[in-house]
Amino acid sequence: MTQQHHVQRSRTPNNTVAGGALPLRLSPEERSTIEAMARAECRSASNMIRIVFLRGLATMNANARDNNDH
Repeated sequence: MTQQHHVQRSRTPNNTVAGGALPLRLSPEERSTIEAMARAECRSASNMIRIVFLRGLATMNANARDNNDH
């Protein structure tokens, strides 16, 4: 029996959880959306929510930079 080769997914770097977990409340609809996105990309829900958070953070930072440039 051999393992299938999977594309390496980005994961939380080791030893970055110094402050512990950060609870996040989602509505049932939001949770269902995250779980569906995670399944589609073969990720855990927690990894998917981290990616969504990081993308949102990047967008917010870019918007803040744009606002400061004007």
